[in-house]
Amino acid sequence: MTDRKNTGSLFTFLVFLALLLTLAAVLLSAYLRLESIGLGCEDWPECFGQLPAGRDHGLVPSTTAGAVHRFTASLLGLIVVAFTFLALRGRRPEGVGLAAPLAVFALTVFLSVLGYSTPSPEIPAVTLGNLLGGMAMLALLWWIGQRSVATAGASDHTVRTLRPWALLGLLVVAAQLVLGALTSASFAGPSCTVLPGCNGDWASFTSLMQGFDVFGRLGVDEQGRVVTGDLQRTLHMAHRLGAVVTFVYLAWLAIKAMKLDNSLRNTGISLLVFLVLQAGLGIAAVLTGLPLLLVTAHNAVAAMLLLAVVNLNHLLTPGGIPVAAPGGR
Repeated sequence: MTDRKNTGSLFTFLVFLALLLTLAAVLLSAYLRLESIGLGCEDWPECFGQLPAGRDHGLVPSTTAGAVHRFTASLLGLIVVAFTFLALRGRRPEGVGLAAPLAVFALTVFLSVLGYSTPSPEIPAVTLGNLLGGMAMLALLWWIGQRSVATAGASDHTVRTLRPWALLGLLVVAAQLVLGALTSASFAGPSCTVLPGCNGDWASFTSLMQGFDVFGRLGVDEQGRVVTGDLQRTLHMAHRLGAVVTFVYLAWLAIKAMKLDNSLRNTGISLLVFLVLQAGLGIAAVLTGLPLLLVTAHNAVAAMLLLAVVNLNHLLTPGGIPVAAPGGR
């Protein structure tokens, strides 16, 4: 029994270590990609959209960040292999199934292959796979970590009342992450520089459908810069409208959760804080011309918002490890 408990503790430690490394890898990847396509470049915005093949990558920050990213990803891969091995041997906490660790392992392999054989960034599916794959890994690792430790879950009444809405909240966040990834992958960031609307024609259903063709190549001019137009404006505005829907729904969900059950109070507060912070970063990024660090921070808070929603679903899902009663063993 003691041996199983100690092994479960090792499993939990490795999962949380993998979580931190995944967060670091996701943010470094976002920073490197945004810097490589010209976000925050000196001759802004004319220099934006220049594909990496045509730019100088000998800058120290990029080289250093790239080396750190490669080291982080390699170490992460080893840790994922380690806790997946423990999971397959049954050396995992009682609240953790086998499906989630295997899914993390599969995502690690997918992202590794994508990273080593990345084709041209003109294909949005490449960036989409990196961004969404990293976010999915974060969500799964946080879920596994929370199922590995004792947690005071919500009451049965709260679970029955709120769980369907929390699952819908997870879908809303996932949809908004997809829109954000499409916006980034299609070089649509600087396409709308005013609030609340956008310069030029953006309300086009045809452009929206074209934006979802993630395997099509983006247009590139003779200088190697991505050609932007109505498609990018449409995707940018779809992401903004999605942000409004996400803000309203998650704010309502957080307030409802706090009213229904005191055990959900901290998660509800976290949701509200990350929502306000994310909205503020998004508005500030547009008003200040999309500074590189501010846009990277926008990615970071998006990850935190996702983890808060995953945490809410964890607290509303039976089968976790219960908190021991006072005086119990």
